[in-house]
Amino acid sequence: MLVSRWNPWTELLSTQGHVEQLFNEAFSQSSQPESVVRTLPLDIRQTDEAFCIEASLPGFTPADVEITFDENVLTIRGVRPHDDATDRGGYVQRERQLSSVHRHVYLPAQVKAEEITAGFENGVLTIRVPRELKAQPKRIPVSIALGEQAKVITAPAVAAAAV
Repeated sequence: MLVSRWNPWTELLSTQGHVEQLFNEAFSQSSQPESVVRTLPLDIRQTDEAFCIEASLPGFTPADVEITFDENVLTIRGVRPHDDATDRGGYVQRERQLSSVHRHVYLPAQVKAEEITAGFENGVLTIRVPRELKAQPKRIPVSIALGEQAKVITAPAVAAAAV
């Protein structure tokens, strides 16, 4: 009879393999719902003229995407139509899930809502949100009434002290 020394690491690794197998079976793609809603990752750039929002939507078409703007909130929704698996034959493994995506982007009040544009090219959605120009500071002349005649005093602008 062959006697071998007991190694606790062998049993631990074996147990880890069994636990991984249980997790894979419990959380496999087949047990998840057919349609999953995901948060849409975005890139947002800001210039003096506009906000530029880019989102990758591979597998979507422009008809699958809806963009709305209401009370300074830009909402992007993408819904893919249901794909009937029986049309293409039986799957051995299916990991690419049909999904919907959504995202809300809060924008400042200084945007031109009526001039928002969106384009879709090669699976990338690009939204341009023009910004309102800020009001430029204007110097107001101060006048002092001297009897019947008004005199305009012009003085250099006084810079506010930093707090």
